[in-house]
Amino acid sequence: MDSTDIHLRPCQPSDFDTLYEIDQSCFPPGVAYTRFQLKFYLRSPGSYCRIAEVSGEIAAFILAEFSAEYGHIVTLDVLEQFRRLGIGTLLLDAAERHATSRNISRMVLETATTNKAAIALWKRHGYRQVVTIKNYYGRGQDAFEMQKMLSDQAAV
Repeated sequence: MDSTDIHLRPCQPSDFDTLYEIDQSCFPPGVAYTRFQLKFYLRSPGSYCRIAEVSGEIAAFILAEFSAEYGHIVTLDVLEQFRRLGIGTLLLDAAERHATSRNISRMVLETATTNKAAIALWKRHGYRQVVTIKNYYGRGQDAFEMQKMLSDQAAV
């Protein structure tokens, strides 16, 4: 499969149940979003959600929120059978381009300190650990806050 087999599109309200199921399959209980939380982020002012489809099937999505100061990646979910195909990178690039189109120069996110694959992905894309947030995902489950400056990409 190459990137031409992957189609990115905006999220539609009818996608909600599928996005919820994907999030539940990508993260353990307590880390995965509840229906209420996912709806909250999708409906928030400044919400940004892009879906990646492969052969008409939703394979992944990115959910972010944007303010005047920065972009915040809420979640990047890729179904297991579609991982390591560059889909996460395509979605992340789309969100970062959206940020720069709004003159936002900084992206932030949180990721579990134990999620080595996610940490490697974020670092590969220029995100750097800023601080450790104790108990972010619950007692004994810490997160790294990571950020990336996009100012060099403003011309993209």
